[in-house]
Amino acid sequence: MRQPPPVSVRCSGGRPWRALNLGLPALAAAALAAWVAGHAGAAAASAVLSAVAAASAAAFAATRWLPAPADLVWDGQAWSADGTPGTLDIAIDAGPWMLLRLRPTAGGRRRWLPLSAAEAGPAWHALRVAAFATAGRAGDGLVAAATGAAPPGR
Repeated sequence: MRQPPPVSVRCSGGRPWRALNLGLPALAAAALAAWVAGHAGAAAASAVLSAVAAASAAAFAATRWLPAPADLVWDGQAWSADGTPGTLDIAIDAGPWMLLRLRPTAGGRRRWLPLSAAEAGPAWHALRVAAFATAGRAGDGLVAAATGAAPPGR
């Protein structure tokens, strides 16, 4: 079986992903603040103000937790994100958007990589081909290169 060609993309998830990561905590905080203010007997205007303040604070705090964009690379043998080699898994495939997970081969923290077709541009098809062809395989290309053996299943 032929290996998919090398591909490199920048993963940030695009604007909808970032908006979702900021909007959900903001909406949750606003709902909680409005509920507390309502049960405390506050006037409608103060309940709205507390909801807006809570939403703003939660959105600001969420900006601190947003993961930094990553460079995902398939070099024809192995996957890496920002230079850390690992095994790529496809968590969600929604057509024009994917959520990928990179499990580092040397252990360590898993990395979640949101990616949109608009963000990947012309590399989208090649990325999908490489991701589906290699998803879940524990870096057989690295093992074969290190041992001189043929990769399993080929």
